[in-house]
Amino acid sequence: MDEIDIDARVTGERTVIDVTGTRDVAVVVRSESGERIYLPPESFDEPVSGSPYTSPYQGGSGIDGEESPYGGGAGSTRGVVETADGFRISHPETATEFDVYRSDEA
Repeated sequence: MDEIDIDARVTGERTVIDVTGTRDVAVVVRSESGERIYLPPESFDEPVSGSPYTSPYQGGSGIDGEESPYGGGAGSTRGVVETADGFRISHPETATEFDVYRSDEA
């Protein structure tokens, strides 16, 4: 299996989880209001490079979800934004726990 990297930043207002190395995982986030399952972007199996008409300088979420002119995210589905080598999850609450699930297929 390929190696993946998970980076989580938890603040008093939100949780941001970056998954790099793959888009083929599901993340379950638990917080005060309950549990939420985040699936990868719908186009996770498409090549990362994308269309020649997309720009890496399109606005998007920067560090800790703040606006940045260098977002580079192509697609978005409710709390999930595709990145160049994975995806970013923005959960609107402080996470108390999260789990990452991926297929064990080679």
